[in-house]
Amino acid sequence: MTSLLAFILMLIVSYSPGPAPAPGAADNGETESRFTTIDIYLDAGDHPLAAYQLDFNATAGQVRIVGIEGGEHPALSDPPHYDPKAIQQERIILAWFSTAHADQLPAGKVRIATIHLQITGDTAPTYALNLTAAADPQGKPIKATADIQEQTP
Repeated sequence: MTSLLAFILMLIVSYSPGPAPAPGAADNGETESRFTTIDIYLDAGDHPLAAYQLDFNATAGQVRIVGIEGGEHPALSDPPHYDPKAIQQERIILAWFSTAHADQLPAGKVRIATIHLQITGDTAPTYALNLTAAADPQGKPIKATADIQEQTP
């Protein structure tokens, strides 16, 4: 009886699962991923911003675009226009325009959009941003600059 009990105990110990994976660790063979957000800012100086178009993509790392939000100014609160098929290529072209009066449009530096990303793997991502157009309410091109800021948890 003692040997039978010892045998059963040995089976239980040998078939018990190993240590639990660390919180957030992938246990199904897939690579771990994390989520982050990138804020996109545009500085139109003293000019009211009525339209823009820009191109955003990751130049390093495994990055998947999973969502787009609008900006901080009331005129920019809805998400900008974009091509959903471009997101599948991990690149996005954002475009926005407004026919509102100049006093209802943003000027200076303003957050125009937030991009939600899923990052997979250990390679730190790098990003490229190219502002292709910015215009005032009369449709005239304005000199503007764009930059990004990754939000930290």
